[in-house]
This record gives sequence, structure tokens and C-alpha cells, in this order.
Amino acid sequence: MKQKLLYLFIVFAIVTGALFQPNQAEAQTTNVYWDGILMVPGQVGKIKVIKPINLWKRTPSGLVFERVLKVGEQYRVYRYDNLYGGQYGLGGNMYITKIAGYVEYKTPSKAKLQELAVAQGTPSTGPGNSTSLFPTEPTPTLTGGKVLSQSVTQIAPGIRKKYFDIDGEIGKQNLFVVDFDGKTANIELKTELAKDQLIGLETTSSQANSVKQNDSYHVVAGVNADYFDSQGQPIDLMMMEGSIVSTPQTALNELAVLGIKADGKAVIGAPQVLMNVSVNGQQSYAINSVNRKRLANQLVVYTRDFAATTNTNELGTEVRVKVESGKLNGKEILTGTVIENVTGVGNASLNRNEIILSGHNFASQFLQTIQVGDKIEINTSFTPAEWNDVREAVSGRYHLVKNGTLQTIQVAGVAPRTAVGIRSDGSIFTAVIDGRTSNSKGLTLQNTAKLMKDLGANYAMTFDGGGSSTVVTRELGNDKVTVVNKPSDGYERSVSNTLLFISKYKTSTLNTIAPTSNVLEVFQGAAYTDLSVPVKGIDQYMNPVAVSGSGKVTSSALTTSGGKQVVSASPGTYDGVVTYDGKSTTIKLVVTNTLDSIVASNSYLQVQKGQAIQLSAKGMKNGQAVLTEASAFNWTATGGTVLANGKFTAQNKDGIGTITIKYGSKSITIPVIVGEVAPTILESFNKGILNYEATGDRVKSVSVQEVVNDRDGTKALKLVYDFTGTSGTSGAYVKAKTNLTISTPPKKIGMWVKGDGKGNWLRAQLVDATGKVIQLDLDKNVNWTDWKFVEASVPTGLTYPLKMDLPIRYMQTENANKSNGEIIIDDIQAIYKD
Repeated sequence: MKQKLLYLFIVFAIVTGALFQPNQAEAQTTNVYWDGILMVPGQVGKIKVIKPINLWKRTPSGLVFERVLKVGEQYRVYRYDNLYGGQYGLGGNMYITKIAGYVEYKTPSKAKLQELAVAQGTPSTGPGNSTSLFPTEPTPTLTGGKVLSQSVTQIAPGIRKKYFDIDGEIGKQNLFVVDFDGKTANIELKTELAKDQLIGLETTSSQANSVKQNDSYHVVAGVNADYFDSQGQPIDLMMMEGSIVSTPQTALNELAVLGIKADGKAVIGAPQVLMNVSVNGQQSYAINSVNRKRLANQLVVYTRDFAATTNTNELGTEVRVKVESGKLNGKEILTGTVIENVTGVGNASLNRNEIILSGHNFASQFLQTIQVGDKIEINTSFTPAEWNDVREAVSGRYHLVKNGTLQTIQVAGVAPRTAVGIRSDGSIFTAVIDGRTSNSKGLTLQNTAKLMKDLGANYAMTFDGGGSSTVVTRELGNDKVTVVNKPSDGYERSVSNTLLFISKYKTSTLNTIAPTSNVLEVFQGAAYTDLSVPVKGIDQYMNPVAVSGSGKVTSSALTTSGGKQVVSASPGTYDGVVTYDGKSTTIKLVVTNTLDSIVASNSYLQVQKGQAIQLSAKGMKNGQAVLTEASAFNWTATGGTVLANGKFTAQNKDGIGTITIKYGSKSITIPVIVGEVAPTILESFNKGILNYEATGDRVKSVSVQEVVNDRDGTKALKLVYDFTGTSGTSGAYVKAKTNLTISTPPKKIGMWVKGDGKGNWLRAQLVDATGKVIQLDLDKNVNWTDWKFVEASVPTGLTYPLKMDLPIRYMQTENANKSNGEIIIDDIQAIYKD
């Protein structure tokens, strides 16, 4: 009794400790209380017992009863899922089943969750930042189509990767969204340059993975950004880390730029940039551009972000300035000291912490007045003024939504698209729509505008599309991003710059596991010895933690039988749990009965009367055997009996039968020959010859006639031909309008023929189920004039059923032997023994 009481006390302590006992997570600088309890990270609510209810522990083999909870007991809740009818997770794999009237569940407000997040320096668990790796979201309503399916993955605090399969008004669409709630701390958006300079191209994934990362700086997603020229230079405004990398070239009425302010807020607009340089606080001169080709009379600022050199000619002056403070943005003044002034050379080298002022003609004359040692100041300002706060910026082309109003875009063409949107709540999302394939057509720009508005955009614009459209994400447990869409070029195109999503949450200890896919397809009736999926480790911020192995899958869709997990549920989607080394996470099990084909161990059977033989079958999908359990198939037979395990026992008399194996909508039939089987008459002509017509090659004439034969007095078919006066191989054929079918593999094909003694070649033609054509040589020299039974062997290895489309081919290859005549055919038959 003492041992039992001690055990119950230990269990109680484990469960209640999360609520009543201080732990490391509670040792915080600022304690956050709610409804009389101290909150801890990861908590999503609390539960109070109203009536006695069972406490359960989840294990790989299912639920294990722990004890009965008493009225008044309270516990922190860390999760809720739909497994086992819906359960609240209390931590330590302990769960309470949701039963109306037995428990009272409460959740803190969003403000309280945010307060906890601030106190802990951890993300909140409110909307957009669920503790679930695969949260459920409402299906969006689209004006341009219908969402057929969707999936959502939490890839970082506040960032979700979403996929939508859409039946659109212009065809199928695959939509990939990266969605940032705009408020979670330690998440930022930044821009990146191909190969760290304006001139050149690099793939989106390479740009993202080339960013220097550490345990507190992780690239979790990204998309391609601006259009670019033949040298790889982005067309319009770009800012990185608070400094202008390139100034815009497009007219203001067509300019579209995304800006990220110092506080992380996003803005979309068409900013105008004004810049000027002053020398020693006096002379001032207008700057035409940053890192653009120097044109006549222009003054251009070059930075190391441009290239290794300025790529200018000798017709100008270039002043080298050592930067001492400030950056090229609307909030700072860049200051520096002149260390070099060169005229008539050009193509100056570009170094970090330096700029080059490069001028032609009038601008060159101004620069020639500057002396080494002079102090330089560059002032930058934007219109509208809010752009003075922007620290990261990247451009696109078309405005799609402005202040909630759908824009009209009169540009034709359906193509892959990349777009970015800002919602009124400050959340930011990118959308990539695949195109130019049968699975995803792509969108017009107008349809893209509708889509972005449907997804909630208050402001939206396009980035470069077509073959450039690319989205990359860091899959759960991975340390690098990978491409998740299907670029239309068939490979990832190199682009000029990208927009990246960054998580600055420091990598912590293992918190949970993530399956390599949140959906596992299983087959109805299949039996699995060890149903598992590869898993990777992640911390509480979805950062990767080294784990190598597979997690066991359990679900209400599975039952245990004979040491195996059997898929006992009907087709549909079910909740499941993946468990590895004491860690668990959810997974969706899709039970299906859809195969590409069924392959049997035998293509046909020839057995003795009463003989038993074990058969097997494999269900194939995408070239792989996905179903091998015999009992999962439906077996039926004639000519004998077949058990559910595929064991066939032949009948005790001679005959022909079949074994049919069925699964879902697919089936396969195996012909069976039992004992000694008499020939099967395929055609006796006793019902006439309406099913047959005469055709030929290189013949003067050919016809068929119905006759009464003088062999047994029944009907037969006469073939009348005339090969005279022709050259080359001549042929007179009897063609079946409805092909004769042979389902059971015969040894031979035979028929009765009354010859004409003309020495012609007698053949028959078969076609198997794969379309393979087989020629049977019945006799190469018809030199007889009476009735004769002729036969030809049927090759093995054919796919059944066979079709006999040309029962007779009567041919002559030698011009000297061309003649006319007639033959009579009767009782075409399949022969099943030698």
C-alpha cells in the first residue's frame, strides 16, 4: 500500500509541479501573474477540475491511465490537440480529455501573453505564433478561385510558411506564402545582394545561405526581389543595413518600393531621393545617383556595394573619401575626409569604409576644386518624409493594392509571380505563384492584385516574376534554406537581390521534434511493422538542434494486430503523434486507397486439379511498392477458391478461371488454367461474317463471303483475292471489326483452312495489352487444296488480354508467284495444351 501511495504521489508531483513548483523558467526578472498563478513560457491556459476525471499519459503504444483527478485541482495547459477526442496537454506527456462539464478551461488574453513574452524575452503564443508546428488556420476566400487544400508550418516565432492548392478561374495554381505577424520580437526583414555587389547574379537560395549566420542570427525564409539588367544590377532603389546601395531609375509614377523602417514597420510607396555633397561646410553640389552608370555632367557616388571598381572611363574626376561617420539614409549625414583626387584616369578601385565621388564635365570641374584633407558631408532626404526612417529597401514594378484599393493593371500575360503585401495590422507577407506548368498556370498581374487583396493586403506590389519567381524557407530542423516552389525554368534562376526573413532568437536546447513532413500517407488495410518517420530536433524558437533518428507514429487510425500497426480507418485525414526519445509532436495521417497499379506475383496460372498455390501482390505508386500486405487486397476467384491471404486452391475438375485482385479503384485479373482444358473456339462463323471485312496491300481486288463449308456443313468464311499485276509484297487480310479477345494464355492458336494450292504465306496477327504486335506463322507455303488444321505457338511473356485484330493475313512476297484464288477459314481457336 505504501508503494502504491508513493507512486501516486510521484505522478501527482510531476503533473502539479508545472503549476505550483518554481523552476528554471520561472526564475525571471519580471514575474507575470494571471488568474492567481505565475505564468511560465509556453503556457497557453489553465484548467480546473469540476468533476473527477482521468489523468492520462501518452506513450508510443497509446494512452496509459495514471490516476483520477479530484475536484478543484488546477493545472497549467501547454497545448491542445484533437487526438483521442480532444485533449489538454499538461506537460510531461500528461493529458486530460476534453469532456463537457468535467473541466473548466481558461486562456489568457493576447495582451497577457505578450506581457509574458516581453518578460521572458521569448515570443508570445498568440495568433501568428502558435506553439503548434503545424497550426490550423481558416481557409481564405478568394475572388479568383477556390482553395482546395492548404498547409501551414511555423518556421520561426511569428513566421509561418503556407501552401495553397487553388482551383483558379484561369486554371490550377500553386501558391506559396511566407507570413510574418509584424510584431514578434527578434524577427527582422533584410535585403541581400547577389555576390555582395550590384554587378552580378546569384540564386535566391545561395544569397540567403551565404549570409553570415550564428546561433543568434538565422535566415529562415526569402524571396527573389527586384528586376535587373543584363549586368545583374537591380533596376531601382535598394537599401541595406541603413545605407543606399542603389538609387531608383524608374519614373516616380511607375516606381514601386518596399521599405523596412528602423522600428521594423514596413511601407510600400514611390519615394523620391534627394542628395547633395558639401565641402568643408560650404560648397554644395547635387548628387545624381548612387552606384549607377555615370552619364554626361553627372555626379555619382560609388561604394564597395557596386563592384570592385567604378567601371568609369577617363573622362572625369574621381575623389576618394574615407568615411568617418554616418550612412547614406534620410536620418544620418555621411561625413569623411578626402584622401585622393584623380582626374583623367577613371575606373577607381572601391574599398570598404570608402566612397568615390565620380563626376563628368561640370561635375568633374566641381570635384577638381576639392583638396586632399577636405571634409566632406553628404546629405540625403526622401519624399515622403516617412522614408527617412527606412533602413532596408528593395524595389519591384507594379502597385497591386494601395490603401486597401485594388489597382487596375492593363498588362496582359499569364506568368509566375512574386509579390509582397502589408496588412493594416502591420503584418508582412510574400506570395509566390508558380506558373507555366499543368499543375500551376500562373496569374495575370490583375489576378495577382486580386489575390493579394484577398490575402489581406492593404498595400501590395510585385517583385520580378517569370522564371525568377522563387521562395526559400528553412525547413524544420534544417540549418539552411531550400527552394520550396518549382521555378518555371526547371531550375533556380540567378537574380540580383532578395528579401530575407531573419530570426535573431538564440539557439537553445532541444524542445521538441519535427517530422520531415507533417503529412504521412498510409494505405487502408496496410500492416506496418514499425511505422515511423525521420525526425529532426528543434528548440522552442524552431532553431535546429542536432537529432538523428526516426520517431514512432501512433494514431487512432491504427490498430495493433500480431505485433504490427494496421491501418484500420477508412480513407480520410487523421491526427497522429510522432514520438522520439521522450519528445512528441503532431502529424497528419492521410489514409488512402488510391494506387497507380497492382502487380501480382504471377501473370497467369496453369495448375493441376485441386492444387494450392500462394500468390502475392504489390500496390504501386510513383514507381514504388507501397502496399505488400496480402490481406489489404480484395481477392476473388473462379475455377477455384482464394483466401484473404492470397492462397488459391484450384477446383477438382478441368477448366478455365480467373483470380481478381482489387484495391480501391484498381484491379488486376490473373487467368487460370486448371488441368487439361479443351480448346476454346474464338470464332466459328456460325453467326455469320458481319464482324469481318476484307482489306489488303498491293492487291487488284479482295473480298470476304459467307459460305457453307463441305467439311462439317456449318458456316465458314471465304477470302477471295487477286494479286496479279502487282509488285512488292501483296496481302489479303480478314479484319475483325470487333477484335477477338483471348484472356487466358494459350499455348497455340489454330484454325481449319481449305487451301488453294497457290503457295502463299498464311499468318494471323495479335496485339497484347501493352500494344505489342505479334505475328503468328500458320504456314509459309499453302500448297494444299483440301481442308487442313494449321496452328502456331503463342510466345510467352505477353501481357493479357490479347486482341486478334487480323485473324487472317494471306501474303505473297515474290512477284513471279502472284496469282488469284480463294481460301476458306473455319473454327479459329485457342489451344491450351501442347
